[in-house]
Amino acid sequence: MHAGVQFSVLGPVRLHRAGVQAGAGQPRQCAVLASLLLRAGNPVGIGTLVEDVWGDEAPPSAVGSVRTYVYRLRQALGQDQDSSVRLVDGGYLLHIVPDALDLNRFKHTAAMARSARDGGDLESAASLLSEGLEMWNGVPLAGVPGPFADMQRRVLGELRITCAEEQLACQVDRGHYAEAAAELSALLVEYPLRERVCGLLMTALYGAGRQSEALTIYHTTSHLLRQRLGVSPSPELQQIHERILSGRLQLRRAADRSIRAQQLSSPGTPAQLPAALPDLVGRDRELKQVERLAEAAQRSSSVAICVIGGLAGVGKTAFATTAAHQLANRFPDGQLFADLGGTGPDDRPRGTGEVLTDFLQSLGVRGDAVPESSQARGLLFRALLANRRVLVVLDNARSTEQVRELLPGGPGSMALVTSRMQLHTLVAAYQAVPLTLLPLSQSEARSFLARRIGETRTAAEPEAVDRIIQLAGQLPLALANVAARAAYRPQLRLVSLADEYATPGQSSLDAFASEEDPVLDVRTSISRSYRLLDKETASLLRDLSTCEGPLFATAEVVRLTGRNEPQIRHALSGLIRSHLISEVGPGRYSWNRLVAAFAAEQAGQRPTDGTRAPRMPALRTLHSS
Repeated sequence: MHAGVQFSVLGPVRLHRAGVQAGAGQPRQCAVLASLLLRAGNPVGIGTLVEDVWGDEAPPSAVGSVRTYVYRLRQALGQDQDSSVRLVDGGYLLHIVPDALDLNRFKHTAAMARSARDGGDLESAASLLSEGLEMWNGVPLAGVPGPFADMQRRVLGELRITCAEEQLACQVDRGHYAEAAAELSALLVEYPLRERVCGLLMTALYGAGRQSEALTIYHTTSHLLRQRLGVSPSPELQQIHERILSGRLQLRRAADRSIRAQQLSSPGTPAQLPAALPDLVGRDRELKQVERLAEAAQRSSSVAICVIGGLAGVGKTAFATTAAHQLANRFPDGQLFADLGGTGPDDRPRGTGEVLTDFLQSLGVRGDAVPESSQARGLLFRALLANRRVLVVLDNARSTEQVRELLPGGPGSMALVTSRMQLHTLVAAYQAVPLTLLPLSQSEARSFLARRIGETRTAAEPEAVDRIIQLAGQLPLALANVAARAAYRPQLRLVSLADEYATPGQSSLDAFASEEDPVLDVRTSISRSYRLLDKETASLLRDLSTCEGPLFATAEVVRLTGRNEPQIRHALSGLIRSHLISEVGPGRYSWNRLVAAFAAEQAGQRPTDGTRAPRMPALRTLHSS
């Protein structure tokens, strides 16, 4: 690079001396400098300079102003030997070293890239084109007035987009389909009528195994061309479309790697499901529903998505794991599993990019071949699964945004997503099927305990069993806690165990605590859902602790809290979305006794009888309404 005065036009007009920016002057002075720079080596008449800056609206003082601007430019250039402005035949000539202007350096770099590409060195060509694009600093001639600058902005803008097209064409030719598709998608949004961008994107998508998306891009661009310009797609673009339709589009083999070959170190079949449970009680109907969903997806060559929701501790993960094992044979290309940590102890869910990295590596992608951006990882993930029938289990999701890029795209594939939150966007936008798990029925809870601690033992004390089930709120997590304690104390009668769980002065949740593992602690589990609530919704949950039964109505809540009904309905909706309460009818709700106990604790009303919060007269239940 030239060491003297340097000039920039690939962005705001700038003048640098010894690497330090010197003032190029006010906008019209920059317009004069731009006119001289872009005609460097050729004389420019004063009349031309006036027209370049003002066009047809030049004031009488325009000629004097141009002379003043040139004088100031000469001062800015100082004594530099290689850059000077001379008066020639009533005009001005700017002499510079070609390398002093960023536009000239860009053109030289682009020419070197073309030579490298013509010689088959795609890697060097792509690198040089990237280097050229880095020379740009925003809109060329930014802020410079006048018709000449307006025209040159269009010319320079075309140079830039052409360079970007060439760089991405190298990416496509090298077989970097997923990465190129991500960048080309963004470029087509910015330039929706660029047919070359459209053709390159279609080729990249086809190379990534996303034929249907490539065809959609063609139809969208074709519609825009007819609507805005009144023209049909070019023969070249139509040819790409026809070859994709027929499967005859020839892709160049990557010079250094290809997605299907060198990126894949050991493309085995992933089998990531957690260990299968010996038994799952009371979920037969729901398991059959998931199985029917998988069958329908296979018949229609679509992707099935099931969102498994429910209260904390209701057994969402256990259900999803069991369902996944039962369905595994339907997905011969593998099963992927990820805990998204949506309600983890540190309150920070796992990032989508991190999960995608794990998935890609499990699919055989080398660590050094995993794309840097999360978007590119998602594109590569879908490309690898495009022709595979896989099952993806995403446990403990917090939001639709967290799972969006993790969904499989291959026909007949399936995703099971568990979440404590109702994922409305996933259901609305992706046609996911919601499946809400409820606490076990009384008979199911009896079977649960019988299978865990023995039928003989539970049959001997049926009243104690029913009492334990009532204390546990029929919640699988709480019942599992009871069963574990009973299994370690085989000599203890179940009535004595029930008495321990109903100790006066003890909170219901104290009985279902776990010092060994917070995952088994019912209070901790509910608190993670509570932390996701906004301030108003959490406040209402605490206020509901004055309810003396499991059922309540909107009118009673309004009377209790003094809030207006729209506020109440909004907060109740938040509690429904987090599965902390259930809507059992218009304006009528219910909640689990252990959630009620948690709400009482948060409100500072620790229960005194081990079964429920102290009675408060302000809120009547549905039984008395």
